[in-house]
Amino acid sequence: MRRLIEFAAVVALAVAPAATFAAPDQAPPPASSAEIPDGTIGKVGAALHDVAKVQEKYQGPIDSAPPAQKQGLSEQANAEAVQAIQSHGISVREYSNIVRTAQNNPQIKQRLLEAAKQSQ
Repeated sequence: MRRLIEFAAVVALAVAPAATFAAPDQAPPPASSAEIPDGTIGKVGAALHDVAKVQEKYQGPIDSAPPAQKQGLSEQANAEAVQAIQSHGISVREYSNIVRTAQNNPQIKQRLLEAAKQSQ
């Protein structure tokens, strides 16, 4: 189970689930790893872990659902992911910006993955 969650977190970073939640007027992401405090990385990492669990929970049912039900399941998954993010005291925008930054910054990506593992 732990490996599956770790894999889901890596996939979450790779496919940018944050794009689903992204607001049109996003602030530019931080330029370097040092610009993101450890506390924020911890919150986003924990949220990333929870979002990966939501993705894991819904991926199979969405894939196997009839076309008429896929939209509803996707909306439920998005609502749960937003709730998971906000439950860690961060905004969806902040989460999205940091995950997007991690896709292009190996140091931030590593910090997030370590934080996600610690939140298990």
